[in-house]
Amino acid sequence: MFFRNLSLFRFSPQVARQLDRLDSVLADHRLRSCGPLEMSTKGFVPPVGRGEDQPLSRSVKESTLFTVGSEEKLLPAQVINEEVQRKVQKIAEEEGRKVGGRERKRIKEDVLTELLPRAFVRKPRISSFVDRKNGWIVIDTSSRKSAENVVTQVREALGSFPAVPLAPEEGPRILMTDWLATGNLPAGLVLGDECELRDPATATGARWKGRKAELTSEEVQEHLRSGKQVYLLGLVFDDRISFVLGEDLVIRKLKFLDVVMDELGDTGQDPLAELDASFALLTLELERLLAKMEEWFVLPRPVDDGSSSAAESKPAVESFQNLMRENGVNVSIQVQGETVATFSGQASDDPLLPIAITHCRDTRRVSISGVQRHLSIGYNRAARLIEEMERQGVVSAPSAIGERALLAEPV
Repeated sequence: MFFRNLSLFRFSPQVARQLDRLDSVLADHRLRSCGPLEMSTKGFVPPVGRGEDQPLSRSVKESTLFTVGSEEKLLPAQVINEEVQRKVQKIAEEEGRKVGGRERKRIKEDVLTELLPRAFVRKPRISSFVDRKNGWIVIDTSSRKSAENVVTQVREALGSFPAVPLAPEEGPRILMTDWLATGNLPAGLVLGDECELRDPATATGARWKGRKAELTSEEVQEHLRSGKQVYLLGLVFDDRISFVLGEDLVIRKLKFLDVVMDELGDTGQDPLAELDASFALLTLELERLLAKMEEWFVLPRPVDDGSSSAAESKPAVESFQNLMRENGVNVSIQVQGETVATFSGQASDDPLLPIAITHCRDTRRVSISGVQRHLSIGYNRAARLIEEMERQGVVSAPSAIGERALLAEPV
């Protein structure tokens, strides 16, 4: 039992203490089978074995392993559409009339009701573990959506689980590009044989991929000199683990090398003993790797604030500020005639403005929807950021067809 991919989230020491009751709450959220008219269900399943009597988690020291499973009905849209079309055509032939949109929708619902009980069921599983000591939740997937689904399942089981995505203070893309360009890697880290380079300054994102490649070759250096940056980089850590690290800090193609596998030993025929031995080795090796990643990219762990009122109010204040910015509202809060807080909805005061400008210059594109997706904000806020860029002379006014252009940066 070794993970192949790592999606990472972090949590505070206070949240870690809440995880002590994880074992006891999983049973109430065990995966149940799909009902005849359900498309999918999600829940926890045993990390090893399939029986109802199997434990839903295994713990080694301060790490707890668990598995989120789901049952998903496989009902291709093409099958549904063909059956709907067959019924629509039959009505037209037998009754000599056209089927309207509302009736077609009802026919589609009837087709789903008819086909769902006979659909095949897929049963994917995603293993994960929480490291309470160091504040990591490690999920065996490279899909952001699947990883967030696992976090959601844990949150539903516990009632609250404020795990957050990684927030590196050192830009991974810039740092990995420097490693590849200069060869100055951190101690214990050497280049692997896989890499993906992209040009962030072009709309098409011209890219170069190398597998089983010599990453110190002149060809790779030429791509770097032309402005391409590292988006994926193969690495080997301490001659014990090989992996491909993405600029999103998702670890892919994780592989434990022979020197690690030789330490596993023979656990006999007991599946639980084998699982515990593998999990202990996995957590030991990853604890060292993740500690180094925390150092390389400066990945702060969320902290607890002793003044609980301030800690609890900060997310609410930030949400209120964001709401004001989304709607362009200026608000002043006064207590006994004295202004104690001011929230500006002006785009010029928006802390995301410099990031939006950098994004447009890096991609060479001026697009409200592009800024919206990149910053994960509302459309109105993104539009005001673009308008502020126009006011500051960063982008042009919209043309007759609504397109804007980047203006030259001041010398």
